[in-house]
Amino acid sequence: MIPEISSSANAASGDGQIPAPQSSRWVFRRNCSLSPKQLLQWYLSLCAITLVVATGFLLAGFWIVLPFAGIELLLVGTAFVIYARHAADYEMIELQPNQLILVMADGTKLTQLEWSPQWAKLSYNGKYKAPLLFSHRGQQVKIGKFIAEKDKSALHRELKAALARAACAV
Repeated sequence: MIPEISSSANAASGDGQIPAPQSSRWVFRRNCSLSPKQLLQWYLSLCAITLVVATGFLLAGFWIVLPFAGIELLLVGTAFVIYARHAADYEMIELQPNQLILVMADGTKLTQLEWSPQWAKLSYNGKYKAPLLFSHRGQQVKIGKFIAEKDKSALHRELKAALARAACAV
């Protein structure tokens, strides 16, 4: 839950310049054990093994095994495509002194919003499965589908404090 902090400031320089405020980034990803590339490799090895076994049954005279193996591979492949389509989903919050950037990737859909932190509001009601809700001039965005329930209240406090600092930095 620690944000990735990047800074363009040169705080250690003794040249008398005021350091620029930092920007913070929080990235939340789906918990997937296999990347889409690894999943493809695993599926191709499954296909090879299944077709070798089915071909063995075909040569032994049991031709009916081959069509069922094909149906099995088709169904497993369909399930893997659905899984892989959402394996790289993420949500990102980037907070700069004069800009709040929200990025949500869901399948092939990428949504990016750029708001002013002075007008942005963050709310969380604390209920189970409730999202963090960013609002800005009538527009609302839900964040938090990849965040563990036990971490949401701490994240809410952290983001609220960072949002207040960014709003005052201008």
